[in-house]
Amino acid sequence: MIKANLTWANESNKAETLDDSDCLLILTTPELLASQLFHFSTLAKTYIEQVFDDEGFAGNKGQCVLVQGLKAFKTSYISDTENSGKNKISQQLAEVKRVLFYGVDFALFEASDAPNVSSRASTLSKTNDPSIVNRSSYASDSNSAFYSKITSDLKQTNAPAFRYLEQQFDALFKKLKSVSVTLEKLSFMALSSTETVSSDPVNTIASHSQFLSALLRSYFKHGYHFKGYKTNNRSVSSSRARDDNNNANSVEKNAATNEAINQATDIRGTLSLALDAKHFNKAQKRLVSHTIRYESALNAAMTWAKDLAHMPANLCTPDYLAEQALHLAQTFNTVSCDILNESALKQLGMNGYLAVNAGSQFAATMSILRYTAKGLENSPPVVLIGKGVTFDSGGITLKRSPDMRHMIYDMAGAGCVLGVIQAVATLGLNINIIGIVASADNAIDGSAYRPGDIITMHSGKTVEVMSTDAEGRMLMADAISYAKQFSPSVIIDIATLTGAAISALGHKATALFSNAPALESALVEAGEQANDRCWPFPLWPEYQDAITSQHADMMNTGINSPGAISAGCFLSRFADGTPWAHLDVAGTAFTYTKSLSATGRPIPLLLSYLSSCAIKNNQ
Repeated sequence: MIKANLTWANESNKAETLDDSDCLLILTTPELLASQLFHFSTLAKTYIEQVFDDEGFAGNKGQCVLVQGLKAFKTSYISDTENSGKNKISQQLAEVKRVLFYGVDFALFEASDAPNVSSRASTLSKTNDPSIVNRSSYASDSNSAFYSKITSDLKQTNAPAFRYLEQQFDALFKKLKSVSVTLEKLSFMALSSTETVSSDPVNTIASHSQFLSALLRSYFKHGYHFKGYKTNNRSVSSSRARDDNNNANSVEKNAATNEAINQATDIRGTLSLALDAKHFNKAQKRLVSHTIRYESALNAAMTWAKDLAHMPANLCTPDYLAEQALHLAQTFNTVSCDILNESALKQLGMNGYLAVNAGSQFAATMSILRYTAKGLENSPPVVLIGKGVTFDSGGITLKRSPDMRHMIYDMAGAGCVLGVIQAVATLGLNINIIGIVASADNAIDGSAYRPGDIITMHSGKTVEVMSTDAEGRMLMADAISYAKQFSPSVIIDIATLTGAAISALGHKATALFSNAPALESALVEAGEQANDRCWPFPLWPEYQDAITSQHADMMNTGINSPGAISAGCFLSRFADGTPWAHLDVAGTAFTYTKSLSATGRPIPLLLSYLSSCAIKNNQ
């Protein structure tokens, strides 16, 4: 896992930030180039200017130039005993191995309007409906949720601007990779171009939450690396200690597995940010610190979710996901966990859930995680349900074999729920959450469920099985029905459910279905703000006809119907009157047919939504 360090720098400790850096990132514009080069030694500056001439670099937006070999100038700096602090910076900059100058659009922050990007959220944000979450009503990023009392003096978030900035930084880090610059030990230093705080554009921009969020999120995204299980991977990560405190049988059974898993993760790099303390007021410092804390928690959650998704199905079993849930509860005193085994699920009448797992050699599990904020013990929770099919063969309705290996990603929704609760607990958000990890393995043997079977679900409703490859909705329907006992404020399920969602939206947006307009609007808005967008689909009564059965209350697939909508209609029947939303992340949680393609989505969307709910609880 990669991380970010923040240093509130002065002339003495700013240089120390560069001591262990492989590359210094300097954001610039044509107007800033001369003042930024002032910090370098005379010979280094001459060399850099020559590189600029050779590469045609002027500091315009999107331009990138890498200057290497500055270490050769380490003894060639101006000797001036009366200005020793600046000379130390000059010497240290001359010793940097590589410096990357990258042109950015600082004018974006000076404009009253963001780039012309139309979105549904821009309309939603103007509504007067108090039930719809409008993130422009609170400070910059949802990280301020746990410090809501100080949000009045912080800047507001502009969703299109954030999305635009993240695209800029994505382009930057892609260019870094193209010129063989690793993202390990990268430094970002806002080189002050003036002694007057109010007229210093570099540090003024660095005080913007969306600027830092976009920089950090893009860096974390492009710096992610799944180490895998090759025999030469010997290092063991300390970033996530695996649970060694289960019962003796579990420890013995999973010792080899845990050792392999530990080898699969490590700390891959650090982005060091050195910002001039004198150029930031107290509110800006709080905002910067909160932004980094939020983005770091989000990154840790997404890294964990991606690592889980990339694990092979012989290692990431339903039992293993249950162990991860227990480990999460052991890590945070605000989180508790109960595990329902197959015997408990059978007693509860979770027959749809168990039918999915009937052909597997692995036992099904359902983990119930509870995050409880202090003082909200009796408040209704938000329930998150994650689909955790650790491998989906399709069952008797067998999938096509060439791409079946990618069905290890069918537990991405479960990984998302685990990651979200970890992030919420790390940030200490003022909200109650119940996370359900619905985990099974859709395999084939003589006991596997069959097309044509009639199954009585947990709710008492009957389902005619038309396809055993429509297993996710069977699993999630029972989990949704079970979740209503908690009297939740809302239920949100996250599932890699249908290929039809990919056909409709590709890999850009998550398909959203909901029986509650206010919840639907809040999720759309949260997705816009987090640059993790979703788009709503209808659940009109006309679409319900497609799953009508002659033998049962409903079929588990529709006839001559849009697949994603039919799945949404099916799940909606189990939510009944509870406000509910279904996020079909088949196209966004991973890229179908591509290995190591897990994205960690929709964790940014959900964390944004939950943070906004926490702010409302604080008011």
